[in-house]
Amino acid sequence: MLATMFFRRARVAPRSQELVFLDADDDLGTIRSKLESSSAEEIYLVIPRRSSVLRTPLEFRILARIANEMSSETVLVTDDPSRRRLAHQEGFRTRRSLRTLKHLMLGPDQAPPRVVVPDWVPLPNVLSFFSFLALLVIAAAAVLVAYPVMHVTLVPQTNTVSRSVDVTVDPDAQAADPSTATLPGQLITAQIDVSDSVEIPSDRTVGQDKAHGEVVVTNRRDAALNLPKGTSVATDGGSIFVTDQDQQLPPRVPVRVGITASDPGSGGNVAVGAITHFQGGGLDQLDVTNQRPTTGGTDRQAKVVTADDKKSLEDKLKKAAEDKGFSALQQRVGADQTLAHESVTVDVKGESFDQDVGAETDQLTGRMTASVSGTVFQNLAYNDLVGKVLEHGAASGEQLGAPASLGTPGVLKVDGHKVMLRVDASGVLQSAIDADGIRRALVGSSPQDARAYLGRLSGLAEPPSVDVTPSWAPRAFRIDVNVRGPK
Repeated sequence: MLATMFFRRARVAPRSQELVFLDADDDLGTIRSKLESSSAEEIYLVIPRRSSVLRTPLEFRILARIANEMSSETVLVTDDPSRRRLAHQEGFRTRRSLRTLKHLMLGPDQAPPRVVVPDWVPLPNVLSFFSFLALLVIAAAAVLVAYPVMHVTLVPQTNTVSRSVDVTVDPDAQAADPSTATLPGQLITAQIDVSDSVEIPSDRTVGQDKAHGEVVVTNRRDAALNLPKGTSVATDGGSIFVTDQDQQLPPRVPVRVGITASDPGSGGNVAVGAITHFQGGGLDQLDVTNQRPTTGGTDRQAKVVTADDKKSLEDKLKKAAEDKGFSALQQRVGADQTLAHESVTVDVKGESFDQDVGAETDQLTGRMTASVSGTVFQNLAYNDLVGKVLEHGAASGEQLGAPASLGTPGVLKVDGHKVMLRVDASGVLQSAIDADGIRRALVGSSPQDARAYLGRLSGLAEPPSVDVTPSWAPRAFRIDVNVRGPK
């Protein structure tokens, strides 16, 4: 009895408890009033999530001061994790929900629940139950629908083709056309300035002295005529002479007149009778001839610019502009494009030379400004069009099973900015198989139904193969169609 008195645990009187609910628009002053109006030793302050207060550390610090001034303990009830964290920082105890406080909401004639589950233990609800059922349905669908796969292997009939294909690259074309073998191209242009010179050889023969002589002129008119100085007479070979002085020509009387070659050089030395006619108008009914050869025309060696020199330099400048322009255009072309050198054209915008034809100089220098253009095409688009041209010439229902094999294209001809290319191409044509259509038709089919459907297809070199993984699956909704060449 004495031992019992010493070791019996003293009974602790239960503390009085009360729930205090906050409204959404309560402020700190209202909270203080509600707490002070309660006489319980433990006050559970229920904070709704949409409450406008107790969101900042300062508000929780003020609430802690209010609670410290009271004799009761304030416990905060909120499902907001951030509010519970701020409350713990100020020394408050917290609850996540009212689950363990339902006994404070019972009426006088209601009994408390036999089992109270702590609020940190999650309880199932209707939403979670249906979510679990949905997961079961998804898992079942994955096993019965998504997991089984039907593997279908088809081997089409094949035919090897090999021939030359001509493709026209046209900058004006809008789209590739296998029927005409036309590929759209792009015209690119660069402005180029070049300069160069040519040496003038020293073995050129030029005139030094002019030839002189006399002609006999007969006036067949009825009246006298004055022949002015500088009147031109010529040979049938093109040598021209001019009279040295004014001369009065009486009717039908031969008159001798002195002449001088218009150009220096031995070409002015002509034989007797070589001078045959006048040059110019108003000299009809006048006869002229030379009864003696003209003499005194001499030549010398000199570096003289000729028309051929100018033409040679012009061609040289044009070739330099073409080469420089091609290099400039090539730098603008990507690795996936090709610029046909034969398509490069030079449009001369201006040229100048430092010497005229006939000038004596050691060299002739010229400058040229030109617009250089070329036709560019996409390599992949070209390869694809060649394959389509092969297919276009094949039998109906055949297509390439793999990209065609191409040799190195060569330029066949250039028409303006259009370029025709020729290439040796080869490929394997196979019967066309609509893999997507077969895949759609076999969705949800059994292996037996799939074999029956595939057996009706034409153009196959071997019987179709159908396998389902796993083998126990009665049907498959995932279809894998593999088209391969014959062994």
